[in-house]
Amino acid sequence: MNSGGGSKGKAANEELFDDQAKEPTKKLEGHKKAVREIAYSLSYKVLVSVGFDFQVFVWNPYWEKEIIKLDGHESPLVGVNCPAGFECFITCDTKGMINVWNIKDYSCMQTFHVTNVNQVTCMRVVPKHRRLVIGSRVFKVFEQKQPFNKQTSDDNPILCALFSTIRFEFYIAGERSINVWNAKTGKPTRCFKNCFDSDITCMALDKEHRKLIVGSHLGRIKVFDLLSGVTINQLDSHSEENGEISFIGYADEDLNIITTAWDKTIKIHKDDRDEQKKASDNVMRSKKMCHKKDIISGDYAHNLGLIATGGRDFKVRIWEYERMKFEDEIIAHKDEVTTVKFLRPFPLLMTADSKGVMYIWLLANSKTMEERKCLVRWVNKNSMEIDITISAVDSYYDSKTD
Repeated sequence: MNSGGGSKGKAANEELFDDQAKEPTKKLEGHKKAVREIAYSLSYKVLVSVGFDFQVFVWNPYWEKEIIKLDGHESPLVGVNCPAGFECFITCDTKGMINVWNIKDYSCMQTFHVTNVNQVTCMRVVPKHRRLVIGSRVFKVFEQKQPFNKQTSDDNPILCALFSTIRFEFYIAGERSINVWNAKTGKPTRCFKNCFDSDITCMALDKEHRKLIVGSHLGRIKVFDLLSGVTINQLDSHSEENGEISFIGYADEDLNIITTAWDKTIKIHKDDRDEQKKASDNVMRSKKMCHKKDIISGDYAHNLGLIATGGRDFKVRIWEYERMKFEDEIIAHKDEVTTVKFLRPFPLLMTADSKGVMYIWLLANSKTMEERKCLVRWVNKNSMEIDITISAVDSYYDSKTD
């Protein structure tokens, strides 16, 4: 076994042998059909196996258990390689689908297909020459291109990003400008330059994905026309001294814009382009001193009618959208809450802090008198505590339909 290739097998599991022994010291079970090939990464000390069950398994050979099982192929696999000097491993199936996987987080970095071949039978990587060789009745050689192209990269650090499922576009904010990318072609289409005199901090789309609402470091909020890039509205600002916009949400049901900021304030603005009105006239509701320290994260769930905020005071607070009434407070984090996210359409809230601790909460239900419960607590990727089953969510929906 070596880091650049693999060995064939006809069993549905792998056996690891001691150099001096004739019997296997460890047995790794997981594949449902025959294992076709295995490869070992010397740098990351993991074993990768592929088989005729369409599955890719990543193992820690010292644990005798799998790290992760990866789906991504729809045909029997014939090859796997862990090229030395690269932070990836490559898998190939009989129909010529090739997946390149990140060996650190096991995400699929790239997928491409070998065309004009009947059936792929083998695959090898030549790391020194950055080449991939595919074997069928003929050999095909692929050469790796440089990963970055200056024409398709942002010049400034990316501060936030959005994707439009209607327009199929990416909106990438870097410092004070926004680049728009076509998701199908991967090419830039337009750029909104110098949107503010300070850095952009967050963005949101309206219901029809015709407008882009953008917040800045100095607490200002503008609404842009997505086609022309022209500013069509400017909302009532938060404090310039400590009013960085931390969240923007759009309430589709009544066309309102929700903003939270470091000035501890939540505002709900009417999405109205009336030049006769002042920006402050469009503020429908406002709540000050929502936290003892800065609000640095927020989210809105229209199906629940709730706003969640996370602060530097280590707290998460839940607010009723219609009346801005305080609903609940979560005191569990021991550091500033950098992320709050409703897991729609369920009555679930994910919260995370700057130390990497993450919770998933089942929110309180006033109809059934159920109290808020912690479903999951992540301390790191290898430690997860489950306190309650997902059936609690089912009971919530049963109560709503009664």
